[in-house]
Amino acid sequence: METNGSAVDDYDNGDVEDIPSATKIQDGVKSGPGSKRNIRLLKANYVKEFAILDQGDDPLDPSKCYLDLNTLQAREDSAIRQAEAEAERIGVGVSAEGQSIFDALAKTLPVRWDKTTIVVMNEVRVSPPYLPESVKGGTPSANDRVRKVLELERKRLQARNAGQ
Repeated sequence: METNGSAVDDYDNGDVEDIPSATKIQDGVKSGPGSKRNIRLLKANYVKEFAILDQGDDPLDPSKCYLDLNTLQAREDSAIRQAEAEAERIGVGVSAEGQSIFDALAKTLPVRWDKTTIVVMNEVRVSPPYLPESVKGGTPSANDRVRKVLELERKRLQARNAGQ
């Protein structure tokens, strides 16, 4: 291969997955799980000409693919569970203020939505308009804790709205 100037960068024994706008040339290709390859990067606009010397193996051949499908399946399952959990944390038909209060409670307490009602620790219920007086059920200490978080979050929201 003929190049113009010093357009070559060497990456010896490194893992290179995605290299935008560059040409990759693999030196000393080794196969097998965990194998490393020497990669040379050439800026495509520096290449004057090239010739194919040998036809290599098809990199997309499934029989030579070294993917751990169990690990990939576990990652996918984990991502789906995380996305479902995040979706459950978004209230449907609630105000932005209600969502902010839910998020503040969720930082320190286990919470979930029951339509537009926030359920804290599976016993305390906070109904719209999400005021400290809206706290029902649960033990007195749990109610006090939820009320305190509600009061602090309302003050924070009022301060933020006053600053705008």
